[in-house]
Amino acid sequence: MTVAGHADPTLDKHRPQRDPALQVPGLGARRAGGVRLEHVVMVAGVLALAILVVLPLATLLVSSIWGEGGPTLENFKEVLEGRLYVTALWNSLVLGFWTGLFSVVLGVPLAWAVSRTNVPGKRLIRFTASVAYLSPPFLIAIAYVNLFSPNAGLVNVFLRDVVGLEFVRFNVFTMTGLVLVTVLHTFPFVYLLASSALLSVDASYEEAAQILGAGKFRTALLITGPLVAPAILSGVLLSFVNAIALFGSQAIVGLPGRIVTLPTRIYALFDYPPQYGLASALSLMFVLITVAALFVQRRYLARRSFVTLGGKGSRPQLVELGPLRWVVLGFCVLVFILAVVLPYGTLLAVSFSKSWGLNFWKGLTLAHYKFVLFDYDITRRAILNSLLLATIASTIAVLLGAVISWIDLRTTAPGRRVLDYIALVPLGLPGIVMAVALIQFWLMLPFALYGTLGILLLAYVGRYIPLGVRAANTALRQIDPSLEESARILGARWGTTMKEITLPLMGPGLFAGWLLVFVPVVQELSASILLFSSSSITLAVAIYNLYETGYTEPVSALALVNMVIIGAAIWLASRISKGRFASRAEAGVP
Repeated sequence: MTVAGHADPTLDKHRPQRDPALQVPGLGARRAGGVRLEHVVMVAGVLALAILVVLPLATLLVSSIWGEGGPTLENFKEVLEGRLYVTALWNSLVLGFWTGLFSVVLGVPLAWAVSRTNVPGKRLIRFTASVAYLSPPFLIAIAYVNLFSPNAGLVNVFLRDVVGLEFVRFNVFTMTGLVLVTVLHTFPFVYLLASSALLSVDASYEEAAQILGAGKFRTALLITGPLVAPAILSGVLLSFVNAIALFGSQAIVGLPGRIVTLPTRIYALFDYPPQYGLASALSLMFVLITVAALFVQRRYLARRSFVTLGGKGSRPQLVELGPLRWVVLGFCVLVFILAVVLPYGTLLAVSFSKSWGLNFWKGLTLAHYKFVLFDYDITRRAILNSLLLATIASTIAVLLGAVISWIDLRTTAPGRRVLDYIALVPLGLPGIVMAVALIQFWLMLPFALYGTLGILLLAYVGRYIPLGVRAANTALRQIDPSLEESARILGARWGTTMKEITLPLMGPGLFAGWLLVFVPVVQELSASILLFSSSSITLAVAIYNLYETGYTEPVSALALVNMVIIGAAIWLASRISKGRFASRAEAGVP
């Protein structure tokens, strides 16, 4: 019997057991004197995690409860009673709720269509989800502002000046508009988790329900739905947390509509003079909301059973939709238009137009690309900074993740589980919270890091280290410990074993983690907006600053350059990875 979320204890006897005599020196039965390389690496990993995560968050807590005269709760009192802060908190919760709900409305039908039906165009659906996930949400917001701003949006201008429907007007600067541009980025979380769960569910339950007379849609609603509920709820939680944390879209769409949220309010607190105490207290509200959402999810799942009886499940049979498959395909095409065609079509059209408007197609030009690539020197600096930071941050995150996972899975060090949990803490922290924590921490030390590439690197590694740890943990669990033990028996040192056996076998998993970190770092805005300077500006910040100064057409050109860089980096890294791993496999090298 297999219970969702729990390992089968009967499998433990089949797992390879580590010889206690071969445990890491200093941590197992056999101890050796002197400092060894593995000890140095372990201590470095622990210290790095403390500097990246523990100390900044501890400083954030202290700053929130410490005033000029000593300990105080005035900051939290102001946050909980001040009208502006309560409004920001309420708007964030409303945004998170509706985003989570509509992420289910979009994500679950797409996942069901791909996994369980004979709907045509499945590649289109997968492409839609992938592009929506990779698209920076602030770029989607910029595109929809160009289309649906109340006075200058192309759709509104067309309805007013061509059709003559002056009373019909779409206003993107509303909570509805903010939810729309946010959902188009978050629904892939629900889609990916739900589709994976649908492929894993034992189809015999659905077959049994249909034998007993249940229709296809009733079976999907009453049998399949509850079985994949944990995956859907996890997707909703990710959508909720991401929705309330996104700074770019909330600033671009929310602020013109006077919709203040927690990220934009925290950002405003750093205007001169900066109010660090209030910013810290407001940032901790983020943490509490995330923890509360996770608690509600776990309580809901704990009260229900998601048990699958039986052994090897049968493959699910595709639901024959008949003529209805064209209706489902129409829904999928609608999502494709909203998430891909409209944003990228708009950005492309704006980037080539001399002046954005109804007659944009009459004056096409490459001048905006020339401006952002050659005349605007900030662009070159931003591109180089973003690529450098993304490459270094991704490498550090996966290597540090490998060290932490190795301590957790290959040693008997006390507190190793706590180390793994600490590494996952930033998963629920918005980028702007990490930025506030780092500012508070490094301003206390005699190091001039603020405004440098160094503090941005710390922010990126600290925020995305959970991705590196999870990727490394998964890869290491698939490696039989006996391979490493055999090398040690033959006299190989720890460093040699890691270099020749462990890390090469972890290569594909570490590379996947590297890509998972690289992509969000290139498009990161929430933390960068508080930490950058003129010399350390990143690509996302450059786009946002151009937008703030009213350069509509160059913004679109630079936005597309940003996406080309992300796509090219993923393609190049994939080619290098395939060539490397394929050549090693052909040579018989692990």
